[in-house]
Amino acid sequence: MTEVASGNGEYIIRRAMVDEIDILVGLRLFMFQAMGFDDEAMLHRVGEACRDYFGQHLPTGQFQIWVAEAESVVIASIGLVMHSIPPSPKNLVGKEAYLMNLVTLPEWRHRGIARGLLTRVLRILREEDIPMVSLHAAADGRRLYEDLGFMVLENVPEMILKLKS
Repeated sequence: MTEVASGNGEYIIRRAMVDEIDILVGLRLFMFQAMGFDDEAMLHRVGEACRDYFGQHLPTGQFQIWVAEAESVVIASIGLVMHSIPPSPKNLVGKEAYLMNLVTLPEWRHRGIARGLLTRVLRILREEDIPMVSLHAAADGRRLYEDLGFMVLENVPEMILKLKS
């Protein structure tokens, strides 16, 4: 579904296509660089791994990406990973959603584009009766997420173990 949004210029929000993998990988690498990761050799390896992952998972829908496009150029993206889990009393549909890769090119920031992408994906998740969505927020994105109702939960029983650094 394509929709037109406005706010200091017009852009469209649409599902990314498999033939845009190079653009999508470029946005992901840009995001890592903006976060201060500057090891070029590792970024190259990450880029190749992302090409493989996107090529495998975009066609199946296990990984979905929406993009914002203006002036025939992709200017922002958001990724969604859907996990299938056994249903439970709190999750009868047996699906969990994880948002990632919300990135906007610098010259297009502060125009509501990230909010538009995020709002679109949240609407889709609500339509599919997904009970909860999670994400990891960078400091500069936290306010947007909080404005849309995301919260940091204390005493969450989730634990992690790093198996490889």
